[in-house]
Amino acid sequence: MPTDLSTAELRQRIADLRQRRRWLPSLAALGSTFAILALAVGLLRWNLNVGTGLAAFLVIGLMQYRLVLASHEATHKTLLQPVWLNEAVGLFCASLVGVSLFNYRRAHLEHHKYPQSIQDDIDGYIYRPIIKCRPGWPRFWLLLTGNYADILTKLRRKFIGDGDLEGSHALVGVEKPSVGTLLVQLLPLAGVQLMVAAFFWILLPWWSYLVFWLAPIFVVALQLDRVRTFLEHGYNYFFPGPPIGNLAEAPQSTIDVQTNFLERYLFAPFGFSDHQAHHAQLTVPFYNLPELRELLNAAQPGYVRRIRASYFTILARMLHAPIAPEFEGKI
Repeated sequence: MPTDLSTAELRQRIADLRQRRRWLPSLAALGSTFAILALAVGLLRWNLNVGTGLAAFLVIGLMQYRLVLASHEATHKTLLQPVWLNEAVGLFCASLVGVSLFNYRRAHLEHHKYPQSIQDDIDGYIYRPIIKCRPGWPRFWLLLTGNYADILTKLRRKFIGDGDLEGSHALVGVEKPSVGTLLVQLLPLAGVQLMVAAFFWILLPWWSYLVFWLAPIFVVALQLDRVRTFLEHGYNYFFPGPPIGNLAEAPQSTIDVQTNFLERYLFAPFGFSDHQAHHAQLTVPFYNLPELRELLNAAQPGYVRRIRASYFTILARMLHAPIAPEFEGKI
C-alpha cells in the first residue's frame, strides 16, 4: 500500500540504509562458508571414498557459489568496511573461485545501467537464449548444457571485463586494460590458486585440487549462477509476459523472492532473494535489502511485489511456460 512519504523523506531513508553498515551479517555469512568448506575438506582427509567424494564435491561447489556472490557484494563495496578491508576480502574470495574482482566490477556495473533493454543487458547472453527456447525439455536442456557453451564468455568477462562474444554488448566507451595492467590484476588470482593447490596437495592426493576445487567451480558454482540469473531476470518475461511486441526491446527486469532459509542460504545468499531491491539501490548492503524492499514496496507504485514460492517451484513454472507466438524468434 503506497504511503504518504515525500520524495525527500524517501531519499533520506534510502540514504540511511545505504550508510548503515554492520559487521555481524557479513562475518556470519563468510565465516559459515569457510567453516563448511573446512568440514568438507576434513571429510575427504578423514576418509576419501566415492561417497564422501561426491558429498564433498557438492558441498564445496555450493560454498564456492556463495564465494562468487560474496565477490558480487564486494564489487559494490558493501561486503565490509572500511573500503580497504572490503577490497582485500573481496579480492581473496573472488580469487578463490577464479574471478578477477576489479575486472569483474568493471563489467558488472554495466549490468546495472538503467534504463536498458534485455538486448543491451551485458548478462543477457545467459538468459536470452533460454527465454526464446521451446518450453519443457528443450529449455531445461539448454539451461543445463548452455553453461558450458558460455564458459568462455564468463572467463572473458571475469578475467578481462569483456562483454558477450557477439560483440554487440561489449563495453562501449570504456578502454580495456593494458596487458601489463591485466597481468598485475591477475597476479592475486594466480597466487591464491597456487596456495589452494598446495593446500590440497599437502592434505590429499595430487589430483584432489583438480577434482575437488577446480571442477566444482564449473560443474556446480557456475551452473547455479546461470540458473539464478535466468530465474531472477527471466521471470517477468513469462509472468505476466513481455510488455511490448519485440521481446528484444523489453526493459531489463528482475524480481524479489520470498522463500525458506535453506534456499536463501544455498541459492540466494547475500541478499539475492531481494534482487529487485538490489537493482533499485545497488549500494545498499545486502543485510539492509529487506528493509529497502518494504520501503519501496510501500512508497513506489511501480515496485513489483515479491514472488512467494520456492525457487524450485519458480524454475519449474519457467521451464514449462510458453512464449506467445508473436514473440518467438524476436530476440
